[in-house]
Formats: sequence, C-alpha cells, structure tokens
Amino acid sequence: MVSVLVVAAGLPFVLVGGVLLWYGGRLAVGLYRRHRQTRTVDAEVIEASVREVEDGVFEPRVRYRYRFDGDRYESDRLREGRDPPSGSRSVAESIVEDYTEGQTVSATFLSGTPEEASLEQVTDTWPYVVAGTATLLGSVFASLGVGIVASGLLG
Repeated sequence: MVSVLVVAAGLPFVLVGGVLLWYGGRLAVGLYRRHRQTRTVDAEVIEASVREVEDGVFEPRVRYRYRFDGDRYESDRLREGRDPPSGSRSVAESIVEDYTEGQTVSATFLSGTPEEASLEQVTDTWPYVVAGTATLLGSVFASLGVGIVASGLLG
C-alpha cells in the first residue's frame, strides 16, 4: 500500500516537469527559429521629421526604403513590435536627430515579412530567461518525480 502512495506522490512531479520541459523547449525552438529568420539590410532614410499626432503630443517619423530579394520596400517603423514613441516635441526631436535624409541605416525584419522592417530591434532577454528557467525547473521536477515513482515501484 505504501508503494502505491509513493508512486501517486511522484506522478504530479513527473507531469509538472514534463509540461515545463515541453514549454521551455517549445519556447527555445521558437526563439532559435526567429533568430535564424532575422535579416538585416541597408536602408536609405527618405524622411526624418516630427509630427503632432494630437494636441501637444508629438511623434518622430523616420521613413526609409530598402531592397530584399529584388523587391523594394518602404517602412516608417522605428521599433520592432511597438508603437512609435510619442510625447513632448523635445523627446520626438531627440529621436529624429539621429537620422538624416539620404543616410544609410540598418533595417531588420523577419524573412517571411520583409515589409515589416524596423530600425531598432527588440532586445528583450525575458523570453530567453523564461525558456531556460522552465527547462531547468522541468528537468528538476521530472527527475524528482521519476525518482519517487521508481522508488515506489522498486520498494
């Protein structure tokens, strides 16, 4: 009877560990694929200005053109996956001052969506931390659970 309880106590650890390993591995594979699909090309700035989007709120606008696989694209996205920064005129001007018309800059995009280039790539590290932590915790929980189950079956 004791061995059945020991096996039953170990199964939740195996299940939680398995789920964490699955999630961490899936996230890591997705991050790796994203890294492999990232492309960087030279782009030419065709406009660098500040515009008022609502009363007293200003937004930097940097338009640029670039080529990829023989096709020509234009974009005005500054930051990947984020709305353009907005606020005071001085904040918008401080962003635009880094760009001048005719300047060559680097545009980054995923190879499957070349029309969605941005000048600043997101460098958040939290997805990597989550993937590593989930995988590590999953390994610990699964190993602990397998050990408990094995001791219940053998004992």
